[in-house]
Order: sequence, then C-alpha cells, then structure tokens
Amino acid sequence: MDVLVSSQLNSVVQSYIGKRIMIVVPSQSVEQGVDAEGSNHLGANSEVESRLATNNQAAAGLPYSYTTGRDWNRHHIPGFVGDNAFGMELMCWSPDRLEDLQEVAAWYVQKYGVHHVLFISLKGEAKILNYDGSRIAGNHKLGPWQAEHIELYGQTLVDDSKNKDGLYQCTSINRDYRLVRAPHCDRSNLEDFGQLFNHLGADHILFVPVIDHKVDGRTMQQYLAFLDVPYDKIHHSFATGENSLYYVLYVRHCRLKLVLDVLQLLFDDSNSKPLLYVTPEGNLYKLRRDMSILQNCGVFSRATYIAMFTKLNKETLQIQLDRDFHYNRPNMFTRMGGAMILGQLK
Repeated sequence: MDVLVSSQLNSVVQSYIGKRIMIVVPSQSVEQGVDAEGSNHLGANSEVESRLATNNQAAAGLPYSYTTGRDWNRHHIPGFVGDNAFGMELMCWSPDRLEDLQEVAAWYVQKYGVHHVLFISLKGEAKILNYDGSRIAGNHKLGPWQAEHIELYGQTLVDDSKNKDGLYQCTSINRDYRLVRAPHCDRSNLEDFGQLFNHLGADHILFVPVIDHKVDGRTMQQYLAFLDVPYDKIHHSFATGENSLYYVLYVRHCRLKLVLDVLQLLFDDSNSKPLLYVTPEGNLYKLRRDMSILQNCGVFSRATYIAMFTKLNKETLQIQLDRDFHYNRPNMFTRMGGAMILGQLK
C-alpha cells in the first residue's frame, strides 16, 4: 500500500475511533466493473431542478435511520482488482444503534453476493465478520486498526469470488459523501437549523412557511404526516416584532416530486413568504408557488439564507430552532392511509 494512501486511511478512521462504530462493505460485485453504489451517491442532479420524475425507490430492507436519517458518515474507498475498478464504502455509525448498522451490513452482503464485512469497534479493534446469508456466522479478529486491514479485507472478497487470481489495491479514500457532493457550502453556524447539517449534501431541503388554513379539509401537519418526510421547525424573529414559523423538510430524491406536488396544493398566491429549496449539491433557489424555480440565489449558507428575508424586510433576522419539537415518524396506518390519499392528487 502506498504511504500516502495509508496515511489518508489512518487519518479518516482514527478521527472516528472512540466516537463511532464502523464497517467496510463493497459498493459493487467483485466481478462487476462499474461502481454502482458510487454512481448513485455522487451522480449529477440537474434533472431534479427541472422536476423530472424518478423511478428510484428506497432500497427494501434498509433501516429507516439509514434511508431517511443522516446521523452517520460514509466515505467511498476507490481501488482496483487487477485493471478493473473496485470500490468499497466505510460506514461510520452511532454506537448506540448497532442493530441498524448490522442491518445495513446484511443488506450490502446480500446485494453484492459477498460473505464478509470488516468491522471496527468503538475502541478501534478490527475484525472480519463472516456471513451466512444475512446472519453473522463467526469472525476473524485482526487486532488494533491498521490501514493494511483495508487491503486485507478487499483481498478476502476477491479470494472468495470467481476472480481468485485478482489482486486488490486500495488507491485512496474520499471525504464524507456529503462534503464530496456539496463541497462549496459554508457549514458553519448551522446549529439553529436542527438536523440540516446532517442532510446538507445528501438530500433535497425545502424551507416552507407554516400555513394555518386547511386544504381539502386537512391541515398542513396532516399532509406532512402523509408524506412521511422528517422535518425541523425554526422560528424567524424580526426587530419589528414580526414572527414566523418555517418547516425545514428533508426529502429523498425518490419522494421529491410527490412533496412538491403537495406543496403546490398547499400554497397559493396569497402567501407572500419565500419558499426556498436547497439541492444536494448545495445550491439555493427561490421557488414560485407552482414549485418551479424563480431565482438562483447562489450556494447555501446561513448568510445567503438570511439574505432572502432581510432584503425584503431591510432589517436583521434572528433564527431559533424549536428545541421542544422532535420529529417522530408517523405510524404505519397513517403512512398507508396517507399514501392512498396522496395517490388521488391530480
């Protein structure tokens, strides 16, 4: 292994030891020449801005905390098996959610037809977990973390495949996928926006003012429950005494069109407060009431966000997170009933 690559791997993994539990899993089949997982994570999203529909669906079998929550980190590990590109992923997880991480590991194992996962404990002890289907069937302890464990694990996958003569080589490790996707965002001073920091660079983010009236007999909160998207509440306060409440919606790509359709139903021309949209690449847009793009406002940051309101009011804006609000996912019956109701929307 190249000395620089070893240093990069050590720097990233050491930064999580004592804070996170980690796994390394393949992001493609060993025999496959295309990094399917990497292409999904880092692909361009120009089609999102024009609101084209997508056929992408959330992967079945993955835990909700992975598919919707973002309190985890992922680093892509490029490499080669012979002359063919072969990528892996370093997943870094909260230590109190081990069961969720095990579900993620089992999903990758089954998706890419492998039988091994590299696990790094909170204390930095590494071992290779052996899988029989989706179940752990033993392990091989490697001892304290070393960068060479990556190539040892990669070679284990190769040796267990049809390409037994291949030699695995790790070439680098990328930054957290959110930083790769939205590298130019200023991520400082975002504490008042709740979970936005974790979703910035991963999901589509919508800032929508709260409406008090009902639409077709239902409140805005009911529609949000039907949509099954997590959100935070933030309060806007101006020196004039004017106050307003905004919801910050965190939307996966596969649900974006449906969310925009519902918001178009909820908002009309009588609501003059800005509707704002942040792409996974970190670009900030102002939206019309029909959810089309009205204005490109640059790269998202706290300053550019505040400017959207202070330009209109010519005064300072104070932002405060509603810390008494904690999003809880709607129960199964609400989600099922909501899906039927939303399916009837024209």
